[in-house]
Amino acid sequence: MTSKLLRRALATAAIAAVLPLQAHASVDVVNTQVPTNGLIMSNTLDSGDWLAEKFSVTATTHIDSVSAYVLSLDSLADAGQSFTIALYANNGSNLPALDFGASNQGQLFQATATYTADGWNGVNNLNWTVGPGSYWVALEVGSDANSAAFLQAPTGALPVAQAVAYYSGGQQYAATGVSDSFGLHVTAAVPEPESVMLLLTGLGMIGLVARRRG
Repeated sequence: MTSKLLRRALATAAIAAVLPLQAHASVDVVNTQVPTNGLIMSNTLDSGDWLAEKFSVTATTHIDSVSAYVLSLDSLADAGQSFTIALYANNGSNLPALDFGASNQGQLFQATATYTADGWNGVNNLNWTVGPGSYWVALEVGSDANSAAFLQAPTGALPVAQAVAYYSGGQQYAATGVSDSFGLHVTAAVPEPESVMLLLTGLGMIGLVARRRG
C-alpha cells in the first residue's frame, strides 16, 4: 500500500513540475499607454540607431513576452520585415551593458520580432529568466534584406521609463531624457494556482509516505 501511495505521490509531483512551464498566467512588468506623440515626434529605429528602456525587478522573473509600439514611414515596405528585441544587463554607467568583444554584443537574450502593422509588435512565448536587478529592453534593426528599414518609435509613453538610451552609428549607448520614453509592454509568467496546488499535493503525499516509513 505504501509503495503504491509513493508511486502516486511521485507521479503527482512530476506532473506538477511540468505544468508550470505549460500552464501559466501573465503579469505586467512594464506596461505603458500608447505614446501620445506620432511620427513627427519619434525616434528613428534603423540599422544605425537602436533604442533601449530600463526597468527593474525585485525577484526572479520569467519574462514571457515583450512588445513595443512602433510606426513605419513605409508600412507596405516594412510589412513582414524583422527587428530584434534584446535584453541587456545594466552597467555601472546606468546604460545597457553592451560588449563589443562578445559575439552577441553582451546581450542576455534576444528574439526576432516581425513588423505587421503600425501599433504593438513583439514576441511571445519567451523563456527569459532574470534575477533581481535592473535591465534594458532594446529595439534593434539589422542591415540585411529581411530587416525593417523605416521604423519609428513614438515618444510620450506613460508611465515614463526609469531611463532611456540610444545607440547611433556605431557609437556606444548614450543616455537621453525620459521624455523619449517609447511604448513598451513586458509581461512575466506566473504558475496557475492549479499547478501550485498539484505540486503541494504531491509533496505532501511524499512527506506522508516518509513519515509512515519512519
